[in-house]
Amino acid sequence: MTCARKGASLDWLALWILFSAWSSLSGWCLSGLGYLNPAGIIFSYSLFLAALIVFRSRLPRGSGRAGWRMLRSRRMAPRIWLLLTVLALIGGIAYSPANYDYLTYRFSRVLYWSWDQGWSWIPTINHRMNYSGTGFEWLMAPLFILFKTDRLFFLINFISYLFMPGLVFSVFSHLGIGKRISWWWMWILPCGYCYILQAASAGNDSFAAVYFLASLHYLFRVKTSSSVKNPALSCLAIALMTGAKASNLPLVLPWLVVVFLKRRNLWGKGAPAMIAAIPVAVAISFLPMALLNIHYTGDYTGDPHNASRMRVSDPLSGVVGNSLQLAKDNLLPPLMPRPIDWTPFLPAPLKARLLRDFPPLNLNSGELQIEEHAGPGLGIVLLAGLFIVMGIRARVAGSSLVAVRNNPALAVAGAGLVAGLVYMSKMGSEATSRLLAAYYPLLIAGVLVTFPLDGRMVHRRLFRWLGMIAMLSAVPLVILCPARPLFPTQVVSSLMTTSHVPDAIVARYDRVYSVYAKRSDVLRELIAPIPAGERVVGFLQTGNDAEASLWLPFGTRKIVEVTPEDSREDVKARGIRFVLVSQNALTYHYHTTISFLLAKWSGTVVAEKSIIEMANLGPETWYVISL
Repeated sequence: MTCARKGASLDWLALWILFSAWSSLSGWCLSGLGYLNPAGIIFSYSLFLAALIVFRSRLPRGSGRAGWRMLRSRRMAPRIWLLLTVLALIGGIAYSPANYDYLTYRFSRVLYWSWDQGWSWIPTINHRMNYSGTGFEWLMAPLFILFKTDRLFFLINFISYLFMPGLVFSVFSHLGIGKRISWWWMWILPCGYCYILQAASAGNDSFAAVYFLASLHYLFRVKTSSSVKNPALSCLAIALMTGAKASNLPLVLPWLVVVFLKRRNLWGKGAPAMIAAIPVAVAISFLPMALLNIHYTGDYTGDPHNASRMRVSDPLSGVVGNSLQLAKDNLLPPLMPRPIDWTPFLPAPLKARLLRDFPPLNLNSGELQIEEHAGPGLGIVLLAGLFIVMGIRARVAGSSLVAVRNNPALAVAGAGLVAGLVYMSKMGSEATSRLLAAYYPLLIAGVLVTFPLDGRMVHRRLFRWLGMIAMLSAVPLVILCPARPLFPTQVVSSLMTTSHVPDAIVARYDRVYSVYAKRSDVLRELIAPIPAGERVVGFLQTGNDAEASLWLPFGTRKIVEVTPEDSREDVKARGIRFVLVSQNALTYHYHTTISFLLAKWSGTVVAEKSIIEMANLGPETWYVISL
């Protein structure tokens, strides 16, 4: 047994990766055994804790004190980052998660699994509940099963977010970017809107960026460290990244490039460690979900007929459409006086082609950036652009501020660009800016590697002021975030009314904040007319409804999806006596009426509710039907 080097502390990042890997592995294993319940969770994590205690002397060591010294710096950059981090933490503690994807399918699938005591393929029109990556859910499941609440889920993103500054510094500096510039970006990049707005959210986009950065961080350390743990941790981290979201799969390419560049270092002690980690990495990656998708649908994506319309039919349309969405989200100020739809400004031929090949295209910009659509933001884009301009200018002028290009780093950055283009040519989502959260760090690093500048450049006033503005521009977004407002919304509404603010603006303000305030349990009032003893309730939905709120209070009932094609006997055989029905689902998905449904099921309407799930859609009609 060897003693840890003097001054070294526990590598908390390694512990987070091991914990994440164990959670995914444990989730699949307990599901297979039918023990995804409190007893199984306690037994599983007791084993994990026991293993940590037994092998504590062999756990990776890091330099945690260096991180604290950086944070205690008197410079403004770390102080602004700390301010934003504290504000995000307050929001996470104060509010229930209200991310819409989380409410419609990510938490809902965890509720199904916990009820069934294991993973299952769920009969539903909301197919995302089945084919999506499970990495974030396997971290949510033990928290929910043990504590029966969703108020702790923000910790998954928050803990992950705390590692981001150090990882940015490590990866950037290992890519040959000057340490002064790397230090500057380690504070600025985590203040990108997509990262800070999800730092206390239940979204699952930005936390995958930490896994990707960690996979590169540990690979780069192979050269400077003799530890055989680094290759294994890198392998686990890249697998976790793919397990979180299938849209991150192209980022395996730059990781493989680094593996190739490090092949001589890995050929020695590192090879057995990486080979040993591969079976676990396979189990916690997207591969198990891909195999299940093939089994149930015949396609690894789980969507063989492109019902979600997420696959673009033409790569060029995909690149152009995604580029327009990125421009819309990242070239506008974080706050706008009113919403704008940019679609009418497109040339007619381009507009027709994009609407045909890229159906989810969304060029609507709201009054402020929210986590569902945010990218890194205008400030960071302008700062990256400034590095490009100054890099070209310095090279043309033959300035001494030009740094030497790192050719291996250029190869890694080029692979990152290719990965981004692969995503953009294949994926056609309306939320491109947030889905690319894991890609941005390497894309920014690519700018700094391609246009290398000496570290003295960041001491120039222009760089300092633009960097500070980029960071500070995120402060109002965190405070005004509709999902987690850090100000008295009712008081502000009253002040706006008495200050003669136009009625349309006040009405828009009231609608947005009132909808978000109720979003975490927006459909709960549909349960009120149903007797408390009903253990199973039917649900006829559009596929984009906040189902999670119907399970409240958690553990009292199961929500089972039904369709108009089901007979009364089929519905009753599942123990269902009450069904919650969306009028939008009847009209737009099943092309039928409530009268037809009542006649077919011999049911009666016991309640009719008007509910606003999304501010931009307005009221929707819901029925509670008794059979």
